[in-house]
Amino acid sequence: MVNKKKNRLTERDLYKLSEKELYSKICVAQSIKPVVNEARNEVVDDIDKNCKLLSCSLATIFARDREVIAVKLKISDGYIAYISKNGPWLDKDVVYINKIEEYLRNMSKDSSKKSKANPDALTSEVLSYCSNKLESRIKKLKKDLTRKPDKEYIKSFIKYASAKLEEFDPKKLNDVDKSKISVLCHDYYKQLDGIKKSETPQKFLGHLRKVGSYVASAIILSDRASDIKYKNLFSNIELRMIKPIIITNNQPIYSWEYVIKSFVRNHVDYVRFKDECLDNEHIVRRLRKVYSDGTGQLKLDNRNIETHVYIHAELNILASMIDQEDKSKTFIAVSKRCCYLCEQYIGFLRKQGYDIIISGEHGKIYLGWKLPQVASINFRIRSLNYLLEKLGRVIERKINYQTRSLDADSDSNVSDSLWEIQQD
Repeated sequence: MVNKKKNRLTERDLYKLSEKELYSKICVAQSIKPVVNEARNEVVDDIDKNCKLLSCSLATIFARDREVIAVKLKISDGYIAYISKNGPWLDKDVVYINKIEEYLRNMSKDSSKKSKANPDALTSEVLSYCSNKLESRIKKLKKDLTRKPDKEYIKSFIKYASAKLEEFDPKKLNDVDKSKISVLCHDYYKQLDGIKKSETPQKFLGHLRKVGSYVASAIILSDRASDIKYKNLFSNIELRMIKPIIITNNQPIYSWEYVIKSFVRNHVDYVRFKDECLDNEHIVRRLRKVYSDGTGQLKLDNRNIETHVYIHAELNILASMIDQEDKSKTFIAVSKRCCYLCEQYIGFLRKQGYDIIISGEHGKIYLGWKLPQVASINFRIRSLNYLLEKLGRVIERKINYQTRSLDADSDSNVSDSLWEIQQD
């Protein structure tokens, strides 16, 4: 007779199984439906405009390369900025952040051009530190300028840039001083009126804004630090780096086949759906990132598979707030719009009474997303179940849409449960 105690799972065991299900569904959802919602900026009128500007400016100037930075600003005797990164802090990060803190403190006391801590010096420091990210953004701008040179909005920018910068050449942007291009984009964007902006594609405006954002952020910080209204707050400013949670072990996940079959019970329908996915080169490319073996072959039925996970920058800040039960109104600036799963996690927090406002959302599902390990196991379980429900809907709706689009005369019978979509 089997000992029942040996088969009894502990709460920790059940949680681990639910976690495995969560990360498995993240991988599946990302492969078949990587973009869930449209990108948007959060518009909130009752957040202090100055706090929002400063937070966003700090998030911009601390995002050195491909990393993502989140910033929460609080006021005590001075500004306290809690800075989170989606990876480890490097020695050069620490040196740079300490320099910026010193610059801002000194500018609040003496912002004259003769001072070592002047706006030009701050801007130069920012552009040097963020040069890699600035370069990648300039490459995107160059593509805009060279691919559509006959568009009126492109002609307008080139005319402006050529008049301001003698060495400006759209085809040779790599040879132009990056700091000058950033200044140029900032100044051009600033002088555009509402009509011009409405006539210009948002994607191009976004590229201009991003290239110019480093100069814009440095100007905002310099202006506020030397402003009489904020001098005292800047004279005591503290830039606190939040210790990142580094995940060293990979996360085991279920196979793609196992997850899809939990939604499509009929084997024939599963094969039809799988074949439809494998006919889509974009889906196949995403599948290979997770489900291919050492030879590059897809193994959708592989049961021994793992994925790397990491904590997103904004979640590190939120985890601290949850552990402290801090439900005060909080604005979090992020150097990149937050992903679909962070958006849903914040939605769960709001249902628990947390007043969280984020700088923007892009509705994409990212591989490697990690659920914050807050102190309360009960809170973790409830948030995990909430996310499982959301992901289940994403997967189910995609299967629903794709299966219905197949030949209506097919003899296969799809389980009725496939079409039962839970209401929001």
